[in-house]
Formats: sequence, structure tokens, C-alpha cells
Amino acid sequence: MSSDSYSSDQNYLRQVQYRTADNLNARIQIHKRFTTGTQTWEDFIFEHLPDLSGKRLLALGCGNATQWRINQHRFAPNTRIILTDISEGMLAEARGDLEGDSRFTLLCMDASELEFEDESFDFVTANHMLYHVPDIAQTLAEVARVLKPGGRMMAATNGANYMLDLDMLLTEFWPVYGGLHTMSLKFNLQNAAEQLQPWFGQVEKRLYTGDLWVTEALPLVDYAFSTQRVQQLIPLDQKEPMRAFFQAHIDQSGGILIRKETGLFLASQPKKA
Repeated sequence: MSSDSYSSDQNYLRQVQYRTADNLNARIQIHKRFTTGTQTWEDFIFEHLPDLSGKRLLALGCGNATQWRINQHRFAPNTRIILTDISEGMLAEARGDLEGDSRFTLLCMDASELEFEDESFDFVTANHMLYHVPDIAQTLAEVARVLKPGGRMMAATNGANYMLDLDMLLTEFWPVYGGLHTMSLKFNLQNAAEQLQPWFGQVEKRLYTGDLWVTEALPLVDYAFSTQRVQQLIPLDQKEPMRAFFQAHIDQSGGILIRKETGLFLASQPKKA
């Protein structure tokens, strides 16, 4: 199996990449610490959610639920939020913050086979996860099925050139790496709309503004080794040489600029299969 095909291999995702929240946390931390944006990602997400008072929301592939934990205080008391992920290990980190909150329910579940009745949710989120599912159309059909007639969906993802500067540096350091890390190519800012349109009457794109200016080498190494492509292609004994490589670039320029390309789609008017 090629390194890129692991991005939608469910056993690999459940047992290796997302067995615990460690890999995801390494990626979250670098975005928090070195962003050039003025708005946090969590605030950007909340800004695009509807008023959930008295509503039911389903989150697919919620991971360690960082978006929901940070915004926890902002949801109305009568909101009901069902958080799901294919990995119990990912959900474990969220349980400490959310299990005692009656607004939240955490379930280990496959997004392509939702265990819910038809037309049972007002809103569904699938943030940075649809490129991981084996059959995107099947998952979107399930989303449309569980949405009420006036329901809506949010799907966040990255662009085809997301963090290309890091890919170029990694290829310079280790030529076998060979370019794009490609994790989100199956469902990205360039091709997601055409995949959503068969299931929704209206699809809109919203872009997030912010890049990375990284001034410490070690967090960038931790980020790199949290990704599937690096894990498959660059040996662990290269961590220290990679740190020295990044540090030399930082010493020369004061930091490393890594351009991002991130946003979300808002889809409404669900169509049933």
C-alpha cells in the first residue's frame, strides 16, 4: 500500500494514526502557537454554526473534540450535540471535559453507516475528515438522510496547496519524501463543491485567513512526524537531523513561513438518495 492510500484506510486510521490524540495534538499545537491569523480556527468554526438553541447537531469525525471543548461555554443549555469518531482513542481525551455535560453525547461510530433515524438532525459537521472516508458519496448520502428537510451541513477541509512550503522543505531534506503530503486531496477546497452538489441544493465556500510563521524547530519536527507520509517515508532516526535542518532555516531568516489554504463549505437543501 502506498503512503498516500493510508489516508482512507480505516484500520490504519483507527489503530495507528488516530489510535490516540497525540498525532492530532501535535498538529493542533503548531497552528495555535505560530499562526499569523487574528481569528482562531475554533472561533471561525463557531461563527459559521447556526443558533443551536433547541436543535440537534451531529459532528462526524470529531477527533478529540477540540472545536467543541473550546466553544463549550457558548452553546445554549437546550442544545444537543452528538460527537462521533471512528476511534475510541480520539474520543477518550474529550470525555473528561464533556461527559458530565448533558448537552454532549460521545459515540464511537463509522460515518459511512450512521446509527440514527432519518431526518433526526438540524445540522451536521464533517470537519477535516471526509478525505479519510473510503466512500465520500456514501457518507454524504448518510448525512443527507439524517438531516431534516431544512437542515444544513458544514464540511471543513484544506486546499490542494495546503502547507506546500513544508512539503518543499521536507523534500529538500529527504528527497524520497517527494512533494505533497496529499492527505486531503480526495476532498479539498478545489474539488469538494462538486462532490457536495449531488446531495445539496446549495453549496457555499468560506475561506479562513492565516498562515504559519514558525520560529522553533522542534514543534515543526513533531508536526512533520505526526503526518502519515512522513511516518511512512522518513525514518525516526532522522528527527534530530531534521530539527537541525529546520533550525538552520530559522537562524537564516528568523522563521519559516508556511502558507496554509483552509476553509469550509456550508451546504443546505439536502437531497435524499
